[in-house]
Amino acid sequence: MKILSVYPWTHISSSALTLNGKIVSASAEERFNRIKWSTEFPNQSANWCLEKNNLQWKDLDMIVVPWNPALNINSTSNRWDNHLFWRGQMLSHVPSRILKSLNSTAPESMEIKFSKTKIIYLNHHDCHAASAVLVSPFKNCDYLSIDGHGETETCISGYFKSNNFVKTNSISYPHSVGLLYGTFTDFLGFKPDNDEWKTMALASYSTKKNLYDEKMKKIYKFVEGGFELDLSYFDFYHFDKKPNFYNEKLVKLFGKPRKKNKQISKRHFQIAGALQRAFEQIVLHLIYITKKLGGNSNNITLVGGAAMNCVFNGFLEQKKIYKNKFIPPWPDDLGVSIGACLLANHKYGRKIHKPKKDCPVYLGPSYTNSTILNLLKKYNLNYSKPNNLFKYVAKKLTKGKLIGWFQDEMEFTHRALGNRSILADPRKAKTKDKVNLAVKYRENFRPFAPAVLEQYAHKIFNIKKNLEIKFMEKAVFVKKKWKNKIPATIHTDGTARVQTVNKNFNKKFYNLISEFNNITGIPVLLNTSFNLNGEPIVKSPTDAIRTFHSCGLDILVLQDYVIEKNEKF
Repeated sequence: MKILSVYPWTHISSSALTLNGKIVSASAEERFNRIKWSTEFPNQSANWCLEKNNLQWKDLDMIVVPWNPALNINSTSNRWDNHLFWRGQMLSHVPSRILKSLNSTAPESMEIKFSKTKIIYLNHHDCHAASAVLVSPFKNCDYLSIDGHGETETCISGYFKSNNFVKTNSISYPHSVGLLYGTFTDFLGFKPDNDEWKTMALASYSTKKNLYDEKMKKIYKFVEGGFELDLSYFDFYHFDKKPNFYNEKLVKLFGKPRKKNKQISKRHFQIAGALQRAFEQIVLHLIYITKKLGGNSNNITLVGGAAMNCVFNGFLEQKKIYKNKFIPPWPDDLGVSIGACLLANHKYGRKIHKPKKDCPVYLGPSYTNSTILNLLKKYNLNYSKPNNLFKYVAKKLTKGKLIGWFQDEMEFTHRALGNRSILADPRKAKTKDKVNLAVKYRENFRPFAPAVLEQYAHKIFNIKKNLEIKFMEKAVFVKKKWKNKIPATIHTDGTARVQTVNKNFNKKFYNLISEFNNITGIPVLLNTSFNLNGEPIVKSPTDAIRTFHSCGLDILVLQDYVIEKNEKF
């Protein structure tokens, strides 16, 4: 079956393509139109998915959308009647009114057919769950999906057993741990549904309980089956009132909110820390419920925007609720396009799920050496082609050079995993500031990740031997004797958002880190995404060249070719 998924309108637009259940291509629209967090219809990424695989729209068996508008009928009273923010919402209007007239309930999925191709609308959280379960190494597992909200749900849990998904629990909008986190992201002067990782970074500066922990307990409570927010403190579900997620009652409880770009104080750190601890307790509670109602499994998959919280993921790794945990490289809305394809193939193709040894992640565009060479000549750029690229670049890294590293297929994830990366020597603390100020142009409190050779990871970080953290999905503590060896990659709380690298996962990146290790005895590189602040990660060589000449990078590596700035640049 040839299945294409398109996901527009909400947090980030994306497309994915599966052929007979195999994921062959996927990309966010932002990488093509160069608009960070683009929500436009993913025309460019969808067409690229098709062209890459020599297909046309007419060749598809299904087009799937990971959002079922038929389920929006009664989610938030009359908001759909009075505030049609985008044309896509009108689609929900028709089935909503018809079903109400018939006194019928909303279907789990909705189909529209043109020519031989069906358009199928699937439940958002079901697609989240599928994007984790169906790429996991597990035959059977429990699953938990948490985000801001889907059509009507903010969280679902259940289990996958005997090739079937069984949903056991859900929490309905507007009670949402994702929107709780978004509310305080807004309160702290950042953009909700976008900058939650900044809030998470702030939280690491306040790891001990403070007076705001007790205040947090006033705005939510645990109930049978989950938790509830005290909605009197929030305005995120009032689309017609004002832009803030919070109201004056919350301001009275927590004090004056921070305005954008204003100084961050100790109080802001404390609020972020209290929020993170509340988030951890709520999600942990939901995991216990998932276990209680689950399929008697020692395996769990976590997905949804909440699974982007690498601090919690590292915290969970220390818990013994489940022996094995899996988080895909695309846990937030980016990944539902993949989940929609896989769920449609599973549901309509009746395919037997087989555990995946390796979850694919390098699913985006790639460029050949010949294409890059022609581009270098077109732009009249000076370049070289070292005989041993990895040794050459490793030596440059030891001399403090900041390097843009562009290789093979682009990652389908928010985090650079060694193919669209900015790399640096982790051995000097000032390197972090240098990258933040000269390249990334972002807040100095935000940390950078260490990419480490997998066989050394347990010696450097507090993790068990052979634990794979391939997608930077967990923040873990750095062992004491290594703190002064890789200070540029360590956050203020002593943790690091680690990426383990093995030869099978990314051979070129592995070889580069190995050469750096041969020279320095340090099997670690500082790794951050290849982009400037406010821009998407680079997709093409042209994007990479423009970014290279727009910031303080010293060297750009495009496949086998190297461009270096002269010292006077």
